[in-house]
Amino acid sequence: MSQKSLSSSVANNSTSEAPVTPVTPVTSVATLPAGLPGDASPLVFSSAEERRWPRWMGVVVVALLFIVGGTYGAYQVWNSNVRIAPNLFIADVPVGSLTREEAIKNLKARFGKSSVKLEAPGRKWHLTLHELGGTPDFNRVVNNAYWFGRSGNPLQDLPRLMKANFDERHLPLGVRWNKAQLKRRMRQVAKAYHRPARDAKLEVKDVGVIIQPEINGRELNVGETLARLQRRYDLHHTKIEASVRAVKPRLTAASLEGADVKLGSFGTRFNRGLIGRTRNIHVASATIDGKVLMPGDTFSFNASTGERTWEKGYRMAHIFERKPGKKESEVVDGLAGGVCQVSTTLYNAVRKGNRKVDSALKIVQRESHSLPVPYIASGLDATVAWPNRDFKFQNTLPHPIYLRSAVNGSRLNISVWARMPQSAAIQFAQNEDENSRG
Repeated sequence: MSQKSLSSSVANNSTSEAPVTPVTPVTSVATLPAGLPGDASPLVFSSAEERRWPRWMGVVVVALLFIVGGTYGAYQVWNSNVRIAPNLFIADVPVGSLTREEAIKNLKARFGKSSVKLEAPGRKWHLTLHELGGTPDFNRVVNNAYWFGRSGNPLQDLPRLMKANFDERHLPLGVRWNKAQLKRRMRQVAKAYHRPARDAKLEVKDVGVIIQPEINGRELNVGETLARLQRRYDLHHTKIEASVRAVKPRLTAASLEGADVKLGSFGTRFNRGLIGRTRNIHVASATIDGKVLMPGDTFSFNASTGERTWEKGYRMAHIFERKPGKKESEVVDGLAGGVCQVSTTLYNAVRKGNRKVDSALKIVQRESHSLPVPYIASGLDATVAWPNRDFKFQNTLPHPIYLRSAVNGSRLNISVWARMPQSAAIQFAQNEDENSRG
């Protein structure tokens, strides 16, 4: 074959078969998402590209390590610091960023002379905290403030410290109490506040018998007031309401309303020519006139007149006196002679009254003279001598009684009266009528 023919043959073969191109091996093929055109070419990565991390991730890791390290270092520096965390307040006094010594100094300047305003109805007290045995607990609360953010756990402390830069934190300032001193001082306050209840009572006047109304008493409840003080007191709210209670009287004015009933009366005569004796009878009679005995009260002649002295108007008169070594008494001059006639007349008025009230006027003490007396039958007298010999009786009735004593010329008259409810007075009158018929 000629050269020309060979060239023509090669040219024909090149048009019918394309030359083979070398192909680079494929290690992975990216799967196409569903819905892409079927003729889209697949994404192909080389193994080298698959192993390479993005640069930004390394930067982030380095930055995080730097922040964590710096923050931990700052936390360690903070932990070794001697100052309190910022934005902390104790009882509204700023102590943030202060040392403990500085915080205590500021608190003492503000609360070192604190007081308590104790109030009760009708009374107020301004008491220092010191006299009540109270001491602000400066050291404890400042230590609590200092250890804020210092627990040793950074994961717990760091968020709290970061928050403290923006939010105020307030700690209360408590008080430590010396309970023995507090109770002792409060008992003194209670004693000053105490007012006993006063029963309603009868008063015998020239115009008649009148009623003095009752008065409620009051007392401070020491136990409850102490509890309130320790529970509610703080150094910003110093006013405390004391716990008090009313004390009710035993007898009210309403219970003394009623009718006056004479229980018994008695009279004796005396010689008006005996000037000193007559004067003494007048003085003693006036002393016991209008005496009121409430239910349960005991009358004492000596207590009613007191010691019978010249200054009270008593004069010298005959008395009975037994001298040492003598078997019988003799008549001598003595101060206040004649008052035994008053005690004797009263005794017999009480004795007669007992007949009507079943001996409810209980005789507690009575003695007879050592010699007979001219104004009463033997055995019916009641001698008195200061301070031991006395005439006493007790009112065991449920009603008050009172005495009326008067001198008319040479006669001494004493009567015993009872103030009874209207219903009891009516019943008493009916019983009297029945007894008189019998």
